[in-house]
Order: sequence, then C-alpha cells, then structure tokens
Amino acid sequence: MVLRFSNQDGFIDLLLLTTNKKVTTLDFDELESLKHLAKSFYFEGGELGVLLVHGFTASPTETLPLGKYLNKKGYTVYGVLLAGHGTNYQDLPNFSWQDWYKSVENGFDYLKDHCKTIIPIGISLGALLCLYLTHNSSNTIIPKLCLLAPPFALKSKLIRLIPILGVFRKFLYKGEESLQYFKEHNLYSYMYRPTASVVQLTRFLKHLREQKICINIPTLIAYGSLDNMISIPAIMKVKTQMFASEAKIRMLELPKSGHILTVEPDSKELFHRIEKFLE
Repeated sequence: MVLRFSNQDGFIDLLLLTTNKKVTTLDFDELESLKHLAKSFYFEGGELGVLLVHGFTASPTETLPLGKYLNKKGYTVYGVLLAGHGTNYQDLPNFSWQDWYKSVENGFDYLKDHCKTIIPIGISLGALLCLYLTHNSSNTIIPKLCLLAPPFALKSKLIRLIPILGVFRKFLYKGEESLQYFKEHNLYSYMYRPTASVVQLTRFLKHLREQKICINIPTLIAYGSLDNMISIPAIMKVKTQMFASEAKIRMLELPKSGHILTVEPDSKELFHRIEKFLE
C-alpha cells in the first residue's frame, strides 16, 4: 500500500493505491534529458521588467514560453529558479518556504538593477510568492500583478494528512501520466513530491492567511476550467479578502486549460491577454 499523488504539477488528488513503484536512486532521473533547461533565464529588453516564478517541484521550463513571448514584445524578463528546485527531488526537503521566497526576492533585486518598474507573474506556488512579494513592496516599483492558477486552497482535503503521511512515506510519486505530460511539453519537474516540502507549502499558505494582505494595484488572475488541483471558489473568496477595490481585478477563465496554463491549449490566448494587461 503506497500513498501516491496523481495528475500534473499540483499537490492534490491523494490516492491510496497498490503499486510497485519505489523511490529511485539519485543517479536516475526520468526527465534527465530536460534537466539542462531547468535554470533561471534573463532576456534583456526595455525599462519595464517582468519577473516570472514557477511552481512547486517544477522549474523555469514552466515560465520559459511566456518569457520568450514577452521579451519579443520588448520587455526585460527574468525567470526565477526557486531554491531546492532543478537539481534532485531529494534536495528539496533541505529548503523552507522562506528559502523559496528569498529566491524571488533575489530575482526581484536583480531586475531592479535593470528596470524602473517590475511586474511579477507567477504560476501556482509562484503566484502566491509573487502575491507576497507585492504585499511587501512599493506600488511605485510594482504597478501591476499577474497570478496564474493561484492555489489559495486545494481541492483535496487530504492535504491535511501530509504531516502524518510523511512519517511513513518521505516521497510521493506523481505517476506515469504526469511523466508523459512533462515530456510532451518539455517541462522539467521532480517526479516525486517530498512530504516534508508539501508541509512547507501548507505552512506558507497558513502564513499568507495570517497576513493582513490588501493588494491595491491592477491584478490579472487566470485559471483553467479543467484545473483539478486548485479550488476556483477559493479564488473568488480571496478577491474580497486580499484585494482592495482599486485593484480592479480582471478574471480570465481558460476553458480548455488545466493547471500549467503556460503550456495548455489556451496558452496563446493567455499570452495575448497578459500582453494587453501589461500595456
């Protein structure tokens, strides 16, 4: 009896399955051929910078297509690599959510040396990190915010069991379906989620809820209708809790998309809408 996560690069749908899949050794990586892409990137452009932040257990391969698109439109773009990501899944438990946030701060500081204003765009966990960065920064530096598939709450309630599950299982395999998805879309991600790192994620979510966050700059929030990882009602609820009326939130529902919006069927529409939002 093994505890296993399913689906793409999310954190939910915890299933009790019988499987022979075991944690692999450090010298084997099912996505090794894509690992060279799992690094931060910088594309020089104009004075307006865009900070791109990827999701949990993922890498900048998630944000690279959007980064290339926006750079062609004249923006300076920096894609962050979060601490503990892009190496080996057994490295991730050595880092806390504070370390992930520090990576975002470092990327922000790097862009400040090149740009007068910066717009953070994050996907999944990266969206929450960008939200927190905006909360801690001046509106004169960050004039707008873009959140892609923000996991303000997760669909599965079993996430609460992670601290207990971690006693018995240190790493949870994502499944063969996820492996094929990553290969098809050239995404480098860990094929195992460390339970200790999932605990860090839940602690970060709790920390955000405890903060008196009130975003008052224009914000675009995009989500996929087929996203089976995050709670869409939670996004609607947060609109009234963490955003002032001045934020003038624009909601974008993508009918053919799941969780990783930057590589889903609606990605062209998403990129176009983001471009218009940044103008």
